[in-house]
Amino acid sequence: MKKGDVTCLHCKAGFRRLELATEPPTTGEYRCPACDEVVEKFDGLAFVAYRLTIQPSMKGIRA
Repeated sequence: MKKGDVTCLHCKAGFRRLELATEPPTTGEYRCPACDEVVEKFDGLAFVAYRLTIQPSMKGIRA
C-alpha cells in the first residue's frame, strides 16, 4: 500500500491518496468534488482511493 497527500491545484482542497495493489484496478480519472478539476488520471495498474482532508478554498471554487 502506498499513501500520500494530493492537493487540487484549482481550489486547494487536500486529499489523502491510498493506492492498493490487491483491489480491482482503477481506470478513468478522479475529479475534485468541490470544483470538478481533474486531480489524477488512472492508468489501471492499481486501485486508488481518495479522502478529503483539507476543505477547499471558497475563492478557488467561485473563480
